[in-house]
Formats: sequence, structure tokens, C-alpha cells
Amino acid sequence: MTQRDRAHAPLQPLSGIRILDLTRLLPGPWATMLLGDLGADVIKVENPATAGDPSRHARPRYESARGSESVYFCSVNRNKRSVVIDLKDEAGIALLRRLVREAHVVVESARPGVADRLGIGYDELRKIRPDLVYCALSGYGQGGPLSHLAGHDLNIAGMSGLLQAEPGQRPAMPRVLMGDYAGAMMVVVGILTALLDRERHGRGANIDVAMLDALVSWTPMQMTSAFAKRVDPAQTSALEGWGGNPRYAIYETRDGKYVTVSLLEKKYWDAFCELTGRSDLVNPDETEADRLTGHGGRGPAYREFLEATFRRKDRDAWIQELHARGIPVCPVLTPDELAESANAKARGHFFDVSADSLGYAVPQVGFPFRMTLSDGSDAFAVRSGPPSLGEANGELAVDAPDRRGA
Repeated sequence: MTQRDRAHAPLQPLSGIRILDLTRLLPGPWATMLLGDLGADVIKVENPATAGDPSRHARPRYESARGSESVYFCSVNRNKRSVVIDLKDEAGIALLRRLVREAHVVVESARPGVADRLGIGYDELRKIRPDLVYCALSGYGQGGPLSHLAGHDLNIAGMSGLLQAEPGQRPAMPRVLMGDYAGAMMVVVGILTALLDRERHGRGANIDVAMLDALVSWTPMQMTSAFAKRVDPAQTSALEGWGGNPRYAIYETRDGKYVTVSLLEKKYWDAFCELTGRSDLVNPDETEADRLTGHGGRGPAYREFLEATFRRKDRDAWIQELHARGIPVCPVLTPDELAESANAKARGHFFDVSADSLGYAVPQVGFPFRMTLSDGSDAFAVRSGPPSLGEANGELAVDAPDRRGA
């Protein structure tokens, strides 16, 4: 998108906000992509020594006669412009500081202390732009005993309390980069909050986002037993929602596929029992307090019944029958099945965006929520696909004059 195109683009919530994105890999780029989806002009600053963001080199790849692009990179970098700047070079630092004069937000993900040593930390950049919103994303925060460690997702997940509920339990590898996405969401929340404060009160902000802090904030339910024991060491009751409740679990179907069963509420459990001819399993004395438990002595019978019952039919047959009755049992989908599912298509979970460097469109994960503005326009929009490395160097050399931005 050219400067003229940007000037004539429909107004979005963050139109006119310029973000300098110094992050790489997943959490920072995903966060700035969402801000770009909401209208921000995101300038992705990339390192010439590594031929850009390391995610550019990941497999699998899209290939064409024009070039090759990483699926990973393309999936988290739409709605951005790329500029290559050597931040270990005095001229590169000078160029970045020049760009800061036109920026409203700077996001970086270097280890704590690195930006300060380069002369591009918050204290230095606020001298150029006092109302700057500066966000530093790291694994463990800008201070504390672990601040010097690299922020790898698995380490953060392990320290969050989410991988091992009890000392004797064997932790399993998570299938989602939970620390990365938790941290990224707090980057978005922090920046939007700071921009609102800037608009209302004229202040800049220095935001310290630690991926571990963000992930720990997800744990109120997992911490219930630990909190109870801290107040009363004799406390033994627990909130059950992670495998010990047979009515909130995963079961195999006749065709070797799986369903997620969420029959927590009595009305759904009773309806399922009646549908399957086992009204004898209905507990007339069940209370709301039983909802997130293992159901005591009834639990083993419930689990045996559910295991045997779901093996009687194929997964999709169960789904069709139970969804028609509003009973919350859903399929476990593979990524390929998700992409083709009716709900994903209806809700716009995926769409295609043009990748100029390839000469064709590539798939993208859709927006995380829908927002229609009072004039009928959408808050989210795709204005450009993933950028080629350094494609905006020439434009930004002209587009960053020696003056303050709006």
C-alpha cells in the first residue's frame, strides 16, 4: 500500500497511529499484526544480519517463480511495512530515532537492558517524543531474578503452574504456545490502554509485559486449591475441570475419532441420559456444587457409561444427533478439518490475502472478534499482505521527515 493509498483508506479505530515494531518471531509480531488489522501503520524493523525476522526462514514454505516465503512469517505479519535497519550501527540508530519522531508507539522484544545499551530504550526515546507509548515484551519482565533469561514458551508454560496440577503428575507438552499468546494479548491491551490515556491526558507510557506474568494471570481456576490451602492447610477439596470429572472429558468414538463432552450442568446430563436410555444415572439430589467435581462414588459409573456409549457411533453421527438437541458435545478437529468446517466458514475463521512476493494469495487466520462501527464500517481490515524484506526502505527514507507527528 502506497502513501497515497493509506491516505485514502477507510477510517479504522487506529488509523493515523504509527507503530515501530522491533519484535520478531511470534508474540510481538502477532500483537502488532492485530494492531495493524485495526488500522495502525505498522513499520516492521528487521535486522540485516539475520536476513530479517528469523521466522522468515522457517519451514514449511510457500514457493513460486517469484520467490519463497515462510508460512510462519506470512501468518503473523500482514498489514505491515518492512524496513531493514542495522541497530548495531550508528547510522541505523540515527535512522530509528528519526522514525520515532513520527511514531506513536514503539514495541521491542530484546532482552532487558539491550535497548538501553543501544540508546533506543524508553528513557532515550521519550526525549525525542515525550508522549511516546513504549512497550517492552520479554519472557520474565524488565526486572526480577529471571529477567536475564531468554523467553522461550515452554519454559514459561512450565513455570506458570499450568503443566502440572499435582507433584506426582507427569507434565505433557502443550499444544499451544500459551506464553507467547498470553504475552501478545497483554501487549495489545497495554498499548490500547496507553493510547487512550495519551488521548485523554496527553501522557506517554512505558509498558513492561512479561510473558510469564501474562500467563500466570490466566490461572485463577488452577490456583483455587493452592489458595485454599494457604488459608487453611487442612483444606482438601478441589475444583475439577481437567480430567477428573467424567462429565467434562474427551471420549473416543466408533471410528477412532474423538469428542469433547461438556455435560457439566444437570439439565444437559439428564437430557443425555434420557436420550441414551440411562435415566437411572440421573441424580435427583445433584446440586450446583457438584458441577466441577469428580461426582464422588458416582464418577466411575458415569465414566464407564460414557466410554461405552460413545463407542457405539461414529463421531459425526453423534455430533449431528446431539447438536440437534442442543447438547454440548463437540468434535475434536484436526487443523485440516477445522479449515473445512462449516462454523469456520460461517464465522470467517480463515481468509486469503495477496502476497506480492509470491504472486498469489496465501491463507490467514481471521480476526479474533467482530466490531462494526456506528457508521456501518468494520473495525478490522486487511490492507496489505506480508511484506517483502526491506520493501519500505526507500519510502521511509522520504516518509520520515525531521518533524513531530500528530
